[in-house]
Amino acid sequence: MTVVTFASLHYMKKVRIGMIGCGSFSRHHGRMFGQMPQVQMVALCDPNRQNLDRYQREIFDPLDQRPRQFADYREMLKEIDCDGVVIVTPHAQHFEQTMAALGAGRHVLLEKPMVIGVRQSRELIARAKRVKRVLSLAFPGSFAPEFAYVRELLQRGELGEVISVHGFVAQSWLKGTRGTWRQDPALAGGGFAYDSGAHLFHAMLFLSNLRPAEVFAWTDNRGTPVDILASAVMRFKNGALGTANCCGEDARNWDEGITVSGTKASVRTGIHGGRLEQWDAQGKLVRYPRVEPVPTLHQNFVDCILGGAETPCPPIWGLRQSLLMEALYKSARTGKPVRVGRVD
Repeated sequence: MTVVTFASLHYMKKVRIGMIGCGSFSRHHGRMFGQMPQVQMVALCDPNRQNLDRYQREIFDPLDQRPRQFADYREMLKEIDCDGVVIVTPHAQHFEQTMAALGAGRHVLLEKPMVIGVRQSRELIARAKRVKRVLSLAFPGSFAPEFAYVRELLQRGELGEVISVHGFVAQSWLKGTRGTWRQDPALAGGGFAYDSGAHLFHAMLFLSNLRPAEVFAWTDNRGTPVDILASAVMRFKNGALGTANCCGEDARNWDEGITVSGTKASVRTGIHGGRLEQWDAQGKLVRYPRVEPVPTLHQNFVDCILGGAETPCPPIWGLRQSLLMEALYKSARTGKPVRVGRVD
């Protein structure tokens, strides 16, 4: 089935996009946007000259495109007339860069986690609302058809009342990120639970649509400056319970998943989507229910800029995650359960 999007009907309108941060994962975003006929990549920004050269060589030389290059994002925002920017930088830099981009009238697609503090989350929400610009969080699960399917089940009441949420993620993160900014608390905001674990905690909140009330957590840094192992139990405001386990050391293979159990049915999927199982009220298992396609993360951002769509992952989800992670890390430090702050 072909997805017809708002943007696909407006090829004459080129959406001009700049990239802030040209490290490893940023190249995925550049490759996706660079191949979209309605997008013109107009600028690349990174203080590392090697990152810029590699980005140009690997992504845009094959496409015969040459976006302008900048070392300073403030200069890029001042000199380049663009509709939106994609920000893929160390977590601690997200707030300042996003505030500047929104203040310059740009729409923003922001990599996860949104920021590293509750106060910053609230300020970003307020600024995006004030300047009337899109701020979309690049959690891929929120743009996956499996997540959309589960959310529809919730809205139609087909899961019943959610009573349990369980998630886990395992990855050889300690080895893979050694010597990088991801293991620097000042730049990363946290360790494995804050980085790869961000997808897990977002999936738990997004798929259950529950608000956590209290969390009790343990972390283990395994001799590093940041957490490598983390486990948490959660009590949600409706009385449901949740568990999360994050293992970032010596996992021989990537493994992850999330199960949402309701009084009428249960579902299991990946923390990014990609697979789906459903058990109905009679206990019958459907290994892959029929799901309708949805616009990709990148197509949705373009459609939002053109005014024909809304993001399924607005910044309120960043605030909800900030509140949960703040409580989780406080619990791990104090050895006590901690109440999760209110969104409003």
